[in-house]
Amino acid sequence: VDVVLDLVGGDYLEVDVAVCRPRGRIVIVGLLAGAHSDLDMGTVMRKRLTITGTVLRGRPEHEKAAAMAAFSRGVVPLLEAGRLKPIIHEVVPLEAAERGYDLVKSDATFGKVVLDPGG
Repeated sequence: VDVVLDLVGGDYLEVDVAVCRPRGRIVIVGLLAGAHSDLDMGTVMRKRLTITGTVLRGRPEHEKAAAMAAFSRGVVPLLEAGRLKPIIHEVVPLEAAERGYDLVKSDATFGKVVLDPGG
């Protein structure tokens, strides 16, 4: 894996490091599983990985707009072409959002839990 976009944080960082190829990149943008991880830095160094953390919340609107534009240019075409495929654990109707949230918090999922507003 060349790049990991980690929306979970916590101990998932260990998995991120394990799946990255040498000179791979890990971008942490969420901490649902917590802000701490027991990480073997020797592996990070041997693989020469780059780990970056960022948030959008505190950024000015023009930076958020630029990030969205870059995502639209660089990632959306890959999704549309099928070159990037999100892993979806389950699609949950919007009216069952609480169940979907409980599923995410249970740590029993592999992939995303998607809310479907259409039912």
